[in-house]
Amino acid sequence: MKTIQIWVKSKLKVIKRIFILSVIVAVIAELVSLGKVISFQQLQSIFQDIPYWKAIIMLIVGLLAVTPMLNYDNILTKLLEQRPKKRDLIKNSWMINTINNMVGFGGAISVGLRSEIFGKNGNQKKVMQSISKIFLFTMAGISIYSLIALCLVALDLVTPFVAHYWIWLVGGALYFPIVLITTYLKNEFTGNMTRKIKIELILTSFIDWTCVIGSFLLIGYLIGIQINFLEIIPIFIVAIIIGIISMIPGAAGSFDIVMILGITTLGVDKEVVVAWILLYRLFYYMIPFIIGVLFSAKNASNILNTRYSNIPREISANFAHRIVVFLMYFSGVMMILSATIPVAFSDFKLLNILDPLSFHIILQFPSVLLGFLLIIMGRGFSARVTKSYWPTICLISLTLIYTLLRDFTWSIILFLIVLLLIILFSKAELYRKQLVYSWEKKTIDGIIFTSLSMLYVGIGVYNLPSFPHHRGYNAHLFFPSERIWISGFLAILVVSLCMFFFIRYLQRPRHQIGQNLDEQRAMSVLENYGGNMDSHLLFLKDKRMFVYTNSEGIDTVLFQFKAYNDKCTVMGDPSGKRADFPAAIEAFLEECDIWGYSPVFYEVSQEIVMILHEYGYDFIKMGEEAHVELDMFSLVGKKNKGKRTIKNRFEKENYAFEVVSPPFDSHFVETLREISDEWLGSRKEKGFSLGFFTEDYIQRSPIGIVKEENGNIIAFANLIPTYNDPEGTIDLMRHKKDAPSGVMDYLFLSLFEYMKEDGKTYFNLGMAPLSNVGSSKKSFVQERIAFLVYNFGTRFYSFQGLRNYKNKYATSWKPRYTLYSRKNSIIYVILTLLIIDNMSVDREK
Repeated sequence: MKTIQIWVKSKLKVIKRIFILSVIVAVIAELVSLGKVISFQQLQSIFQDIPYWKAIIMLIVGLLAVTPMLNYDNILTKLLEQRPKKRDLIKNSWMINTINNMVGFGGAISVGLRSEIFGKNGNQKKVMQSISKIFLFTMAGISIYSLIALCLVALDLVTPFVAHYWIWLVGGALYFPIVLITTYLKNEFTGNMTRKIKIELILTSFIDWTCVIGSFLLIGYLIGIQINFLEIIPIFIVAIIIGIISMIPGAAGSFDIVMILGITTLGVDKEVVVAWILLYRLFYYMIPFIIGVLFSAKNASNILNTRYSNIPREISANFAHRIVVFLMYFSGVMMILSATIPVAFSDFKLLNILDPLSFHIILQFPSVLLGFLLIIMGRGFSARVTKSYWPTICLISLTLIYTLLRDFTWSIILFLIVLLLIILFSKAELYRKQLVYSWEKKTIDGIIFTSLSMLYVGIGVYNLPSFPHHRGYNAHLFFPSERIWISGFLAILVVSLCMFFFIRYLQRPRHQIGQNLDEQRAMSVLENYGGNMDSHLLFLKDKRMFVYTNSEGIDTVLFQFKAYNDKCTVMGDPSGKRADFPAAIEAFLEECDIWGYSPVFYEVSQEIVMILHEYGYDFIKMGEEAHVELDMFSLVGKKNKGKRTIKNRFEKENYAFEVVSPPFDSHFVETLREISDEWLGSRKEKGFSLGFFTEDYIQRSPIGIVKEENGNIIAFANLIPTYNDPEGTIDLMRHKKDAPSGVMDYLFLSLFEYMKEDGKTYFNLGMAPLSNVGSSKKSFVQERIAFLVYNFGTRFYSFQGLRNYKNKYATSWKPRYTLYSRKNSIIYVILTLLIIDNMSVDREK
């Protein structure tokens, strides 16, 4: 006998697995047999006939029925002498109990989860002992009900079906007395559990199982079951006991078979019983389980995020955000199409499957209105604007209410609930303070709105009685009536107004980042930390400035930029302390992002490219910058004969070069203005990346002039400060039309000599646009296109001529790039650059 016991003990796991497997096989076989006699059409009809208010009551009852189980964990924390926050306790307890209901494996899941959650900061052995003590009492309630059911069987007050399972009721009824006697005789089983805690556990278990039975009976009542519910209770108890012993997750199958077989003996149709059980499982098991899984996912995500630097949360939130945007756009389009061509949705199964909402929302006006509004809200959500959160929730809720009132359908309700849950989960993704409606977004939305509106209006015109066509030609393009079409057309007009006001609402407060020129702050950065050849362009006052302040409260880095549409285009490299460039760029990007702008960095160096590449920025080479190494510059030697000849010729003809320092008198400024205007002719001044003539700008730096023998000025260039000792450069370089040929060469050569004597290391000749861009077959596609423009666009702009001219003097070339976010279209980036570079400028500034 002892040998048999040892063998059974060693093979206990195998025997247990064989038992569970045999139960599962038997359950599957019985379910297959039942499936053959159940009418699924009748089952579907039962579900469709349930009013929405009854479904809401079922949902509330199902959620309330779970709540008594939360007290188990409340008692556990008392035993463990823990004091968690009420909110955390409720969340964790809900997660444990609902997941255990669904995939309990005889309570093993609840033991594991409680051990993991409540044993983190305590003695693991003590935790397991406390969980085991509580677990003993969780079945007390069902044991009491087993005793009640056994009495009903003995009194012959129930269906004879239950009498066949009396042995299960006896086993269930004996459980509670055995637990009481055992814990009384052997106190070590319950240890420090007081009589008060034991009584509280017994009451909790009884209330818990009362709520379970009550929720099942109430669902039966709501779907119109006309039987004595007292006869149902013993069947339910038997089914529960068999389900628990089977250890199948959620007692799926075993519970259902017993309930179907038992209740049908009372004269209820199998289809009604199946619907009853499915509703019970949905509202007591599934929905609470989904909520528990969300809590579980949040806990798991907190652990993962702590371990992996918050990356999993960012990925999942971003994915959820994309899903919401897609679903809102998709739902909106499908609602409009189903209101426009409803016949097609009824005839084509694919369209019917793809349409989650609209086919059941058949009135034209609300359907079109809600459809367009969903697309509008989708844009606000896509732009991650904080203010779009509550309007989006309100719209989805309104759609849900409208669906409930018009045509209660489970698939629609489930779809909208899932959408709402994802929106709630995605709230953290909404952080921007305003919407800046970019050209890219306007293009996408414009195509969608225009296409849907034209389709709607076009089909409406086609269906007018006066329109010459054969009405049998294409039934899918017909409306139920022209009157309904007119209501839909009015909806489009209403939507246009709604779209206008909603976008205006999202665009508030129309905040611009940075500030207008603050000379004191700008000069503080430039004088203390240096600048570059583009720094002085800030004083044209056609751009805004963004100043980075370090942790010590000192301004160290300066950006100059112009905002147009949603693009904040930064001109050149930042100015200031190079060591702070990465931190300053990050601060600028965050500021732009919060207010809905997309930064573009124009004509920047390789150093900035490498920094911005870490932030996911794409780049395109814009050309190369010509540098003259002044240490190597000389007019001596055979190689420099041509340059020497030009300079000598001008000097022999008594032309002179001179550098004049500000302040300048009005006559001098007016003379330069006349030369500038003559040089411009009919052309307009450009700005942003180039200087333009204003008195204020001219007065800020020395001017290099070329004078005739009589002292008349024929050419000039302003020597702009680079706030960088080794570098020298100029901005405006203009001459009179009747100036002698080669005057600009003479001006350049004189400037080189002047700056070399002034201690400059090199002279910056500026950009040669598109120079040496896309010359390799392996270059980016956009750069290859730029290469074609460079080679074949000479008739519009002398790209090659400018390169060749600067190449006469350049000793080295440095590439310059434009960087833009991968979310931006390069087409719109280039278009923005063209616009801001060619904007008319205020020369009176």
